[in-house]
Amino acid sequence: MLSSLVSRALAVALVCGSALCKHVELDWNIEYIQANPDGMNQRRVIGVNGKWPLPEVHVDLGDKLVIHAHNKLDEATSLHTHGFFQNGTNHYDGAAGVTECGIAPNSSYTYEMNVQQTGTYWIHSHYKAQFVDGLRTALISHAPREVYQYDDEITLMLEAWYHRPSEDVTDQLLSTSERIRTAPFLPYMLINSAGGRDLSKTKIKMEPGKTYRLRLINVSGTGMVRFGIEDHKMSIIEVDGVDTEIKVVNCMQLSAGQRVSVLVTAKESAAANYVFHADIFTDIQSGVARADLPFQGIVEYSASAPLLNTTANTTLDWEFSQDIDLVPVEKLAAPGVHKWVPLEVHTAVFDDRREHLAFNNRTYEPPTVPSLVTALTTGYQAYYPDVYGFKTNPVIIDPLEDVEVALFNLDVNSHPFHLHGHNFYIMVRGTIDRNPKNRLAAGKYPIRRDTITIPPKSYAIVRFRADNPGVWMFHCHMQFHQEQGLAMVFVEAPFLMNATLTLPAALKQNCDIMGIPTQGNAMGRSGLDLPDEHRGPFPLAGL
Repeated sequence: MLSSLVSRALAVALVCGSALCKHVELDWNIEYIQANPDGMNQRRVIGVNGKWPLPEVHVDLGDKLVIHAHNKLDEATSLHTHGFFQNGTNHYDGAAGVTECGIAPNSSYTYEMNVQQTGTYWIHSHYKAQFVDGLRTALISHAPREVYQYDDEITLMLEAWYHRPSEDVTDQLLSTSERIRTAPFLPYMLINSAGGRDLSKTKIKMEPGKTYRLRLINVSGTGMVRFGIEDHKMSIIEVDGVDTEIKVVNCMQLSAGQRVSVLVTAKESAAANYVFHADIFTDIQSGVARADLPFQGIVEYSASAPLLNTTANTTLDWEFSQDIDLVPVEKLAAPGVHKWVPLEVHTAVFDDRREHLAFNNRTYEPPTVPSLVTALTTGYQAYYPDVYGFKTNPVIIDPLEDVEVALFNLDVNSHPFHLHGHNFYIMVRGTIDRNPKNRLAAGKYPIRRDTITIPPKSYAIVRFRADNPGVWMFHCHMQFHQEQGLAMVFVEAPFLMNATLTLPAALKQNCDIMGIPTQGNAMGRSGLDLPDEHRGPFPLAGL
């Protein structure tokens, strides 16, 4: 069984040797740019090749995607292809501190990956909260033959936008002063990096009688979005890269990191234009800065048609928890359970006087040495959790082990949890009070996603199979929650990693430039030698 897993990983690495494989090659200078996307505040953003927003990236199944990334910033950066499994290419997953050191300032790194999935994805920085400052774009992978037919497609990136740099927001949330960290702040809303009070800046253009695939991507650092079009039905056909049987809705919710494709059939007449809603609900601090911020744009059939502004058919009727009712087109039985991983989610003031978020009272902090480097350079000790550092919060998984993760959200906020390297099967949802009326169980073939939202005081049980050797991050995709420590890693099959993965020379060079060791444990030392490792902070009370 293990030899077949090795063979599969090697086959993945060689798949692009075929003449049918097309190279999609991008050369990106990542640099600062001034922008004013909502006409309200000019600020520094992170763009590519002198432009912002970044161009959409389109690939076909079987292509090889190559991104030459050149860092022109004054700090490190990275690129993560959100939702791509990176089978055999864990070192191109882009999670700084986990699979690489980051791209050093004035240095470069080339990401190379075989396109093995189809659907809706996105590319973003995975260094600090840089994607909140604009380093993000849609990544669309097209199938040779789509499950559903449509006339055209439109990508809509839903973006919570701050007039302040992400570093300022992070510093506020991690302040030791309660007055500072709880000071209210609110985002603004952008659609495809445009927004403001003028509805005409955010248009969806449709022609009568045509059917459109709207690819909705919530690329917000914090916001959860309710999306709907007045007097138009939407048919869900995809979530997080997984094709689904049709589910007709009026208005839906998407959390940060989630993607949903819907089919919308346009009206037969161009006699009127309609309003679409992308209302943002912020959920950042415990009881603070929570707000429901309405946002509207125009579905335009004709530039000369009047705007029909009603509230018809825009009542929310598909919430986060209802994804468990979706049925995948490719029907796969759920894995069993070899390993059970319970994770309790808390927010609290810790003994460093800062408010952190934590799994099982352990708040994440990136190790000095990326966890993948540690897994590949510590021999048999790569199976010891301590070698990765206490605050990395690692879980070691054996090859082909079926893992069940029980997520108990004891917090007052919702959290969208994203798993790198895998989809998971959503098995059960419920409320912490264990009320059977609130328990939702999957059908025979559970829906698969890579990002799940768990409402306050609720739980979910998900499963995945360890068929992708590597170190994979699991974290809240509300980026400021990750900055406050809501993250951990799964270390999957360390022995097989050594048989299937080789660190690129450029990865080591970037580490060297930044003075980061390229071997050893979390502190760059041998084995379990972690002198004076600070294992805190810990919650003050109440957990």
